[in-house]
Amino acid sequence: MSPSKLRTELNLEQPIETIEHECLLNIVFTATMIGKIAYGYFSKSAITDVQFNLLMQLKYTREKRLSQVELSRRLVVNKANVTGVIDRLEKAGFVVRIPHNTDRRIKMIAITEKGLDIVTRLEPGYFEAVSRLMSPFTKPEMAGLIESLEKLREVIRKNGLPGE
Repeated sequence: MSPSKLRTELNLEQPIETIEHECLLNIVFTATMIGKIAYGYFSKSAITDVQFNLLMQLKYTREKRLSQVELSRRLVVNKANVTGVIDRLEKAGFVVRIPHNTDRRIKMIAITEKGLDIVTRLEPGYFEAVSRLMSPFTKPEMAGLIESLEKLREVIRKNGLPGE
């Protein structure tokens, strides 16, 4: 039996023990590759991929603002990490912190005109890159991939991660 493509790409000397492990390694390796592509795209701009994703979350909400906790949940990062991202975006003038209407302990994060401008400028190239990246897949294949990844996330939510 010939080595798997992943085994060859990673230059592994031994076969990957189980198909489950090979599948998970494929997901992680692919996510890492996508992260490198995103880094390359955003390194030419004034913001990072994480900052872009945060600004996109704000742009596409009805009120153009969310709490820090909600942003943390949507971006799948912890509150401390999102605080640093928000701090840098605020310093650059892309977001502002404003008091919550009814709970003074909560600060809402709102996108500024400058933030909207940079997202609007970067979106066409971003969506073009996403389209090129996904071009080998048919719509039904993409739907199947989405369904499979949703199933995996559901297992993670239900069972947690090993060691937790």
